[in-house]
Amino acid sequence: MVKARSTKDLGYIGETYVMAKLMRDYNIASVKVPQEFFPYDLITNNGKKLEVKTARPTTKNRKHKLVGRTKTYEWPAWEFRRNPKQMPKGSSDFVVCVSYESKDMAEEPRCFIIPSSELMNKKTQNPREVWAILIAPKRGKPKFWEWDDRWDQICECNRQ
Repeated sequence: MVKARSTKDLGYIGETYVMAKLMRDYNIASVKVPQEFFPYDLITNNGKKLEVKTARPTTKNRKHKLVGRTKTYEWPAWEFRRNPKQMPKGSSDFVVCVSYESKDMAEEPRCFIIPSSELMNKKTQNPREVWAILIAPKRGKPKFWEWDDRWDQICECNRQ
């Protein structure tokens, strides 16, 4: 029987994937140091600080109370969470969301390279601690899909 992967293992898998993806073009350094905390996981030789978040599919739901009954809507999504210490402005340049399409992580993941500045709650102007990306959007322009496979951003000059 195969033991389910822990959240920590899932994070290492995502970081390793990102390092392998960028290795051809960059020198990548992991910032993991025992008993030390960094708000980002990887740094490139061009100074980009990357926070890597990894997720497998989950089912999100929302309940609506109707007259005499409750209707539940469900949809597949990837859900990501940040540690509160990772959220201050300037702590990372990009959040790389490594998104596996199956629970067993057998296939190549989708990657969303989201500028950290885009992970703000528009109403409160505070950084998001939790966010989700719809897996199979049916209509409209789903949130964060504009950042799908946008590795080119890491190459761009540092923004002021």
